[in-house]
Amino acid sequence: MSDTRSQAASVADAIRRRTRYEAAAVGLRLARSVAARFDGADRQALEPALAFARDFAAGRGVRDDNEAQWREEIRAARAADLPHPLSRIAKVASRVEHGHLIADLVLLSVLPELHEGYAALFRALHPQAQPHPTVALALHWLEHEAPAATAADPAVVWDRALAVREPLEDLLVHSPLARVGLVRTEGEGPWHGRTLRPGPGAWDALNARAPRLAHAALLPGLRAVPGLDAWLARPDVRQAARALGAGEPCLVAVIGESAAMRATRLRAVLGAAGLGAVRVGLTAAMGESERANAAIDAYCAAFLHRACPWLEIEGDPVTDAVPFAPGRDLAWDLPVLASAATERGLPVLDLPIFLLRAEPLSAVARRRMWDALLPQLGAGASVLAARYPIDPEEARGVVSDLALRQRTAEEGGAAFGLDDIGECLRSRTGWHARPGVRRVIPRAQWSDLLLPRRASVQLTEAVLRIHQQLTVLDDWGFEQGRNDRRGLRLLFYGPPGTGKTLAAEAMARALGVDLLAVDLASLVSKWIGETEKNLAAVFEVAERSRSLLFFDEADALFARRTDVQDSNDRYANLETAFLLQRLERYEGVAVLATNLRASVDAAFTRRFEFIVEFPEPDLEARERLWRLHLPEGAPLADDVDLPRLAEWYAISGAQIRNAALGAAFFAAAESREGEPAIGQRHFLRAIEREFDKAGKAHPGNPPERTPEAPRAPHSPVNAHP
Repeated sequence: MSDTRSQAASVADAIRRRTRYEAAAVGLRLARSVAARFDGADRQALEPALAFARDFAAGRGVRDDNEAQWREEIRAARAADLPHPLSRIAKVASRVEHGHLIADLVLLSVLPELHEGYAALFRALHPQAQPHPTVALALHWLEHEAPAATAADPAVVWDRALAVREPLEDLLVHSPLARVGLVRTEGEGPWHGRTLRPGPGAWDALNARAPRLAHAALLPGLRAVPGLDAWLARPDVRQAARALGAGEPCLVAVIGESAAMRATRLRAVLGAAGLGAVRVGLTAAMGESERANAAIDAYCAAFLHRACPWLEIEGDPVTDAVPFAPGRDLAWDLPVLASAATERGLPVLDLPIFLLRAEPLSAVARRRMWDALLPQLGAGASVLAARYPIDPEEARGVVSDLALRQRTAEEGGAAFGLDDIGECLRSRTGWHARPGVRRVIPRAQWSDLLLPRRASVQLTEAVLRIHQQLTVLDDWGFEQGRNDRRGLRLLFYGPPGTGKTLAAEAMARALGVDLLAVDLASLVSKWIGETEKNLAAVFEVAERSRSLLFFDEADALFARRTDVQDSNDRYANLETAFLLQRLERYEGVAVLATNLRASVDAAFTRRFEFIVEFPEPDLEARERLWRLHLPEGAPLADDVDLPRLAEWYAISGAQIRNAALGAAFFAAAESREGEPAIGQRHFLRAIEREFDKAGKAHPGNPPERTPEAPRAPHSPVNAHP
């Protein structure tokens, strides 16, 4: 690593030395031109700045007496294929008439960046006292260096001026190089009075630094990306990489739903080609001219940095988001990269195209990725591959997080495990709240659930099924080319308060993911297409956050399908069909909850791998629930009779939890002096409140426990006298 850095530093130093050498030569030539134009007091006022230009050049071995030597050195360096922007400019400029002037104009425009002495010279010559050269200054300089003419013949002098002015105007305004803007003219008024400024990233490139652009950034290619080996081995991907490496003018476009996924794929192709790219984000929110200017800036910076311009079309793939159609000449024979959600978002270029699709890693590829990144995981790699559908760059970030945690852990701390990896992933997850969606950090455990054995077994099997998906579907081949066998879909049904939400939370914790609780009723819209749009946004959030999706009140969309009597029925059925299709494509865990199984169409139930019943708790379960919801530190009075409460009141687990909490608050409010205690009367009062909330008749308080005491009103003995 140190050798690589040392080599890079050496190359950068060589680039900077050559930049200053050639810039010093341009400064000396400019000083001679200015000195020839002025005399008297004007010349005397300019002399300090002109002396600086001569001294700066002399300090780098550039003098009037060795002009032939430094001109030959510069010519040879520009003709050589060296890793310097000036060599690249000279190579392309050789195809353009009078293109040999381009490199000199670039150096002229960056002189104020090189030293404040040049800025002082330009300020003295600029009509608005700006520290930059003007078109007129460049014209006078180039006219001065044109072949000598007989001053006595005005026609010859005029021809000499036109021989410089017209080519310069062509280069700065009309040539393909000008449209990308290596050197740009700014200001209003006559053309010759405008200011010359370097193109974006020019000074950075001439100093071997990354460009500083408002909308763009220089990104290196990615080499040896774990998990992408199979994708990179595809014939179309290998062909695109070869074209990029050879510098063939072409468009390599990657499309896919995820911007991060598109970026990783393109950077992997760049890595295979040994290139980098200047990436610019273009959005529909940007104005047309703003998009075009940002794209042109990326072209200019990419050209100077020996990289590829990369146009990332962000946001919705609408037609007006296409930035422009520059054509082959604007590409400067550069390979161009583009990425968008769909083909509609791609720019239209007059170039051959390679269209690559960015698809999520397969479970097998994710396992290889984790094996490469964390070989110590062993069998845990399969669990992570099945549990988290993430991309290589995010996995690399998780590995960095783990390494930092290990370095800063207390001495003797335990090695990281799967739960630690899950925590790192959650901390990196982008969470964007949406109406009707609530994020829950799962804290519930299996021990918090009191369910019939059948339901408990089903939930355990569901978690194991996620862990075993890779083995069954991939290693054993049961996927068989179908994409609806990934993930897991469960239907929870039962009365309110029986633990459906708690079970989903415990399941999320067992899987090491967050829970997204979705209120389906709030997503259903009367406007055509809005429901589908809302659902698509929810699944996008879930896929980005790798969460367990929990749809409460699933009856809102999964009630029995109606006969199509009018357009409302038809669109309602379309909404349901959309949700079903999206559920089948979701690779995570989706749980739908309903109070009545009968309200769900039988045609829908076959789509669920597990259908779990959550019945009302029986007597034994109610007593256990009462004890479960009373902490060890709760001060209970001697008269509390939990078995009697469980026997007399047939209420749900949620009602028991609420009553236990309510009784504690009643007791705390009554305490004046001494230690407070939760008594039987507090529980009875809280239970009565729960019946009132549910709109049910309260059965009254249980009688004293005696042999003759009546049974609970819901007792089977009372039900069948």
